[in-house]
Amino acid sequence: MLSSSTAANAEHAPVDKIEITDPPAATIVSDDTNKYLPKVTLVLGGGGCKALTQIGVLRVLAKNQIPIHYVVGTSAGAIIGSLYAANVPLEDIEKMVYDGSLQRTMTPHLTLHILGLPLSTLAHLGRPRPYAGVINGSRLERFLRKRLPADFSQLKIPFAAVATDIETGNTCMITSGDLRKAVVASSAVPLLVRPVAIHNSIFIDGGLKANLPTNCAQLTGADIIIAVPADAPVAHENKQKFRSMKALAYRVTDIMEAEIDKHRWEEADLVVNPKVADTPAMTRDPEIIRRTIKYGEEAATKALPRIRELLNSKFSQTTSH
Repeated sequence: MLSSSTAANAEHAPVDKIEITDPPAATIVSDDTNKYLPKVTLVLGGGGCKALTQIGVLRVLAKNQIPIHYVVGTSAGAIIGSLYAANVPLEDIEKMVYDGSLQRTMTPHLTLHILGLPLSTLAHLGRPRPYAGVINGSRLERFLRKRLPADFSQLKIPFAAVATDIETGNTCMITSGDLRKAVVASSAVPLLVRPVAIHNSIFIDGGLKANLPTNCAQLTGADIIIAVPADAPVAHENKQKFRSMKALAYRVTDIMEAEIDKHRWEEADLVVNPKVADTPAMTRDPEIIRRTIKYGEEAATKALPRIRELLNSKFSQTTSH
């Protein structure tokens, strides 16, 4: 349901925070620019570097002039989605990944941060302690400040960052206000990144409950919802692999994301499902990056006939009334 502070205005304008329950209670889009044109909402799921497949998907959609009227993103999907909604060229987004600058903002010098935690505690003596986490997300926010506008209203395409309100436990769409801070909140991995304060709420990664936020997309007034997950069904792995802390952490994440997302696929009109099983959650390997983006291109190309079929069907339904 909508929170009491936003329910009254939800049908007329975007708000800072819309709390989500199933089924959705209202819509937040009322754009009648072309009443006969089907409104397409693109949903981009979270998954670290697995989400790089979304660059390939976006490239194919743009090349084939598939209209995108709204973008909803969680975590890494919120980062890629916000850049795309801000009209950052896909070539530039790809360059940020190949040179490792984007990855460094999400996992900067973790060993040094962990070793410095005792000193960090001493540094806050006599002051309110910060929210728990190894890093504070400021590096990602500085990165985004160079590439994103300050406010949601300045985007080329309407966009919502999906985050989890840690106080209420509710999934929320952040649709106005400080765009960069909202994207950081959406990708604030619990325990790794400190919760992000926005107005009177604090947020962490939206992937806790809506890693593929198709339920949120239903609030955007969409005629067609196209979802792009960034996770894969969990396959058998050799137990020897999990002697590594890194491998174990990635495996736990994969299992959780697959479980969270499996109920969200049916809420989309179409799921573009790129291969991501052999892409780790975090990588700077240029060959893996190239291959991952290519997987997105291949999946989107395969889905094009169905996308066009949906567009034509919705257009026919609208014009016949």
